[in-house]
Amino acid sequence: MTIFTAEHRQLMQMLHPGRHQEYSDVLTSLGSFMEKELLPLSPKLDSGDEPIDRPRSALFAQGMSLIPFPAQYGGLGLPFSVYAMAVELLGTADASVALSVEIHNAVAEGVLRFGSEPQRERYLGPMITGRRLASFALTEPASGSDAGNMATTAEKRAGEYVVNGSKMFITNAGEANVYLVFAKTSKGPSCFLLEPPSAGLKFGAELKKLGMRGSKTREVIFSDCRIPEENLVGEEGKGADYAKAILHGARIVVAALNVGISQLAYDKALAYARQRHAFGRTISDFQLVREKIADTKTGINAGRLLYLYASRIKELGGDYSSEASQAKVFATEMSLKACDDAIQIHGGYGYTTEDIHRHWRDARLLTIGEGTSEVLRMLISRRELARAQ
Repeated sequence: MTIFTAEHRQLMQMLHPGRHQEYSDVLTSLGSFMEKELLPLSPKLDSGDEPIDRPRSALFAQGMSLIPFPAQYGGLGLPFSVYAMAVELLGTADASVALSVEIHNAVAEGVLRFGSEPQRERYLGPMITGRRLASFALTEPASGSDAGNMATTAEKRAGEYVVNGSKMFITNAGEANVYLVFAKTSKGPSCFLLEPPSAGLKFGAELKKLGMRGSKTREVIFSDCRIPEENLVGEEGKGADYAKAILHGARIVVAALNVGISQLAYDKALAYARQRHAFGRTISDFQLVREKIADTKTGINAGRLLYLYASRIKELGGDYSSEASQAKVFATEMSLKACDDAIQIHGGYGYTTEDIHRHWRDARLLTIGEGTSEVLRMLISRRELARAQ
């Protein structure tokens, strides 16, 4: 299969008519690498027979994380929509690697937007080249989407912050060597950069998951963990605002990731429907199978347009919070339906063959992670009501 298709190329031409060839060349190169190097490994990543670090490092070496970051820090300085489409391609090649990289880049964007210049100079170059792996430590055992209710504390003492508490469901935990940690100070939720090894920093056992099995997910535990004062990101008490801003961009990327998952499930279902025979003809001749094909293709195109629309607003400096949430809600829920229909088209083989149902298992996480569909619907309605005033 060809991951970067003529449809992708046409969209680049529509969005960036003056430089579409340059951007398409970047995406073609990445897509070709993903097809050859990541796609064949994907079942092994899911089964645990292949560790994630080697393919992820190879992807960093291809410049995946350089795309949206300024040239002054070693990046390519390309539009966010080019990066989002690259993540879509990566979601098609392997969803676990895509999730790990998406989280990593979200941290890098947080440092770019809210970090001090010394922090940018110290962390951004190594992060976007993949020399350092990042992790986003926000969710807690008793507070997921309700980040304002965090229990982890950071007490300022003699030029450092002493952190106590824990974070749950943290992607890249235990592997990362940079953590963006959110903890409550006397002024409210705040944000810190933490580099292991650090006394008082521990990790729980790797969590067993329904899907995204190639990525590592653990609890992060802080017991009198000390963070230097200069590692405070931005201002004390503004951590919740920083987290929201980072997550708005991340939701666009998660939407793109889900479109990628859906595309691969659809491609497999389409190929199977064309070669599987029942009652003397291929099952693609049956109306109800064709309905699933039509609905899935429509959903994939709609999800792609939504995440690109939100990306374009972000590039132009507008308020994209509602559009990012719309893209994530639609794409994640569409992806579940697309993967479910792919299973149905495969029949018994869809239920018993890991390589088919793993796409549904991967997609299932993303209606929960980085804002549940329920919470995001609240955000969308609140934002749209405010806009109507």
